[in-house]
Amino acid sequence: MPLVDQDSISLSHAADGPWPTVPSALGFETEKTIKSRRFKRHLVAALPRFARPGGITDREIGPTSYLDALRGYAAVCVFIAHSFNTFGDNWRREPLISFLFHGSSMVALFFVISGYVLSYRLLIYIRKQEFERLISSLASSTFRRYVRLYGSTECACFIAMIMVRFKIYPGCRPPMYKDTFWEQLVDWGWDLVYFSNPFGDIRGWPSSFDSRYLDQMWSIPAEYRGSVAIFAFCTAACRLTTRSRMVLTWVIIVACYIWQAIYVAEFMAGLFIADLSLSRHPERLDNPRSLTGPHHHHKQQTLWEKVGYGCLFVLGIFILGEPDDTTMGIMGTFPWEFLKRFIPGWWDDSGNYLFWLGIGAFMLVYALEFYPTLQKPLNWRYSQYIGDLSFGIYAMHVPLALGPYFQVMIPLREQYLGGWPVIKYIPGLIAYPLMVLIAADYFERVDKQVIRFARWLQTKLFV
Repeated sequence: MPLVDQDSISLSHAADGPWPTVPSALGFETEKTIKSRRFKRHLVAALPRFARPGGITDREIGPTSYLDALRGYAAVCVFIAHSFNTFGDNWRREPLISFLFHGSSMVALFFVISGYVLSYRLLIYIRKQEFERLISSLASSTFRRYVRLYGSTECACFIAMIMVRFKIYPGCRPPMYKDTFWEQLVDWGWDLVYFSNPFGDIRGWPSSFDSRYLDQMWSIPAEYRGSVAIFAFCTAACRLTTRSRMVLTWVIIVACYIWQAIYVAEFMAGLFIADLSLSRHPERLDNPRSLTGPHHHHKQQTLWEKVGYGCLFVLGIFILGEPDDTTMGIMGTFPWEFLKRFIPGWWDDSGNYLFWLGIGAFMLVYALEFYPTLQKPLNWRYSQYIGDLSFGIYAMHVPLALGPYFQVMIPLREQYLGGWPVIKYIPGLIAYPLMVLIAADYFERVDKQVIRFARWLQTKLFV
């Protein structure tokens, strides 16, 4: 029964005393309360997730949840590398620490993670010989992947274009400011067309196929082609035995290293880890909960296995901290002067630094996958939240670094706190990361709309 429909109250009841005015008043108060609650609900929804009442909520943790968090922390390391890195020999070049200031290492990590995540469900269908579901999943994933990657990237570039227009951000290759908004929009449109080419040749960074508004997005064409390589491999290898498929995976990895297609090798390395993990955890094939729920039936690991995976984890971090030349802090030229001799002489020099990064990323993810204890910090709710913001952190930190941070915050710091050697860094170390976190939180909502649009487009066009 409705509370009150004020239009249905008859005027003839007005002579019956004050009672007819009570439902009217009650209806008014109820409507006011509803509007107030709706306003508060919208206000809370507008806040960044970490600032909402109750904070960041827990979620159900699945076997691959740690990879989401790992991707998020990799994006944070890219942010650190672009914002706080300095050239030359200093404490940032020490072993293990250099890992935090190596943006290219994190891109290698992105590709291994993507190879694992994109192939995980496809490999389950292959192992269960559910080929109809496999084809449906392949069609859906292939159709939506371009929209997912380039749609979100172009939204980020559009935001960067607006920041250029308002002179908040100079762009990656200034001068980029145009005389009129229309000229700026046309410039952004041509940049979009040029950048959206998924077939451009990419050996390393800098690449000819990146956006002038966000040049860190050079990795998106490689991400897209690596994704398509995964889908093509799963299609071609779906009838192979597990052993044959794993052997073929390594044949392709070695071939890609010979051809200097390292990004494909990194995707295939992620696929191999996923395939091997399913062999060691066959319960994930039959138990639907294992796709989204926690790990089940872990075999007790020996001390030697734990030590081995722990050493592999540290070695992966060490390799991902590869120096620009051959010198690494207290270790001098060891072992990089020796390791870099393995880089093929026929490689293009612009991509030589990628040779060992793919190997280091493989080691790190491999150790995490098969030593669950190492995953625990990545399954904390804050880590999962950072994982949700990974694309936003990666996309939005450059405009905020080259704009507000370098052009406003650092000059203000030097002007008012320049005489305080340590204290002067504290405000920026709080305000700037918080600014990036908030921007990434809001961009996540844009990213979700792009994902929703890709799914809607699929439902409209698929038969």
